[in-house]
Amino acid sequence: MNITQPTLLIDERKCRSNIARMCEKARRNDLIFRPHFKTHQSKKVGEWFRQEGVEAITVSSLGMATYFAEAGWKEITVAFPVNLLQIDVINALASHATVNLLADDRDVIVELDSMLTYKVHLFIEIDSGGGRTGIPHSDLKRISSMVATVTAADNINLKGFYTHAGHSYDARSKDDIRKVFSRTVQCMQEVRQWAESNDLNVEFCMGDTPGCSVGERFDEIDAISPGNFVFYDVMQTIIGSCADDQIAVAMACPVVSKNAGSNDVCIYGGAVHFSKDSIEDGQKKIFGMVVRLGSNGWSEPLEGCFVKSLSQEHGIVHLSAEEFEQTKIGDVLGVLPVHSCLTAEAMGVYRNFNGELIDHYAQKNRD
Repeated sequence: MNITQPTLLIDERKCRSNIARMCEKARRNDLIFRPHFKTHQSKKVGEWFRQEGVEAITVSSLGMATYFAEAGWKEITVAFPVNLLQIDVINALASHATVNLLADDRDVIVELDSMLTYKVHLFIEIDSGGGRTGIPHSDLKRISSMVATVTAADNINLKGFYTHAGHSYDARSKDDIRKVFSRTVQCMQEVRQWAESNDLNVEFCMGDTPGCSVGERFDEIDAISPGNFVFYDVMQTIIGSCADDQIAVAMACPVVSKNAGSNDVCIYGGAVHFSKDSIEDGQKKIFGMVVRLGSNGWSEPLEGCFVKSLSQEHGIVHLSAEEFEQTKIGDVLGVLPVHSCLTAEAMGVYRNFNGELIDHYAQKNRD
């Protein structure tokens, strides 16, 4: 493969293995699997899920929902608060697909109902500790008001309750993740007890990659919707969600300069390719881990080698003395991204090791 500029490589074998593992976990726990497609955003990768029996998906935008509806997906959850300014897109999508929306505001539901020309389903979003969006799980008065409003609506059916434990990304060990996961399940169980006492038979869905990767007991949870697990990344390895050899994407970046005084090299690959996400690893901040690329994959992360900074097009990579000596200007280094979702979004297309280009929703937006 002739690589001359930053190129996002996908290891199909690892990706399919990640998909199969999470599908099996869902089956083992008798869970509906609504995988979040915001990480890979690819019709091709979506087909790998379909081959494992997945029938319902989750996305993060109405544009993405439309993209996957065009690929034949018939049930799509848009895991983002309803944007009433896009009502025309909602109606167009609902005309030929089962659409599940999210809301945490009563007035939005009333307004949405008056604007719909096709029926939709709605998850009431619950804040289980992430603090981003959703109704606090303990605010049963507000939850009750939301349920009453949806029940009274003409064009909206209550699907259930949805939560994303985004604070699991603050964990730094499997034990930390397990604590967040257990608390998230407990929060949803408390809402479920209230729902059942009010004769509500609805779905309870949770979705975050750390919790769904490490958690084992999904008591009284009906569905999961993790997304990052399809690729994983350096952040997930550091917090304990996965092993290094489960990361299914790597950036290939040409070396364009060397600094013998610091054992640093400059790569063609910066913030516009990776995003600027970083994570603390011990006493240092890293923007990616370095691997050696082969004809069909890449090595384990090289000890003492990491991306230490990113600017727009430049990446500064610190190498061990041995790796620095072996690396020449014109070589291509592999970098495992800190946050694969944003790296994939920034790049907009993948390349498989057989040279095949794999589509991405972001690329469609650019065309």
